[in-house]
Amino acid sequence: MDGCIFCKIASHQIEKEEIFFEDEKVFAMLDDDWTVKGHSLVVWKEHVANMSDLSEDDFLHFSSVCRNVEARLLKILHLNKSIVLKSGLLEPHFHFHIYPVTSDIQWDTVRDMLEKKIQYTPVNKEKEELLIGLRNL
Repeated sequence: MDGCIFCKIASHQIEKEEIFFEDEKVFAMLDDDWTVKGHSLVVWKEHVANMSDLSEDDFLHFSSVCRNVEARLLKILHLNKSIVLKSGLLEPHFHFHIYPVTSDIQWDTVRDMLEKKIQYTPVNKEKEELLIGLRNL
């Protein structure tokens, strides 16, 4: 799809240093616009809108990558919970957001995250160090 940012990233028309995992079907990257520390995306490379557009085997592969990304994030960030959200409002290309959080997160905070009322700005080399950790697990 011509204007789709994820299609451009998947085909390497746009290079993203934030990518920390990639195979022939999916890539994972830190979101450009962190809501919480470590906010990541897992993106299906082929342009589809919904998980039901994938074969069962492809969805199992995608789910496995999501599970591994979540485990990596939680281990590196020393957290014990994540919020995983299927998205497609701004970019109608199938992807999940993974938000590493603490288990005591309150609903008001979740709502503010989803409404982009809160933002996390990495300090010093925090993003680069997180990428190194995610790539080396």
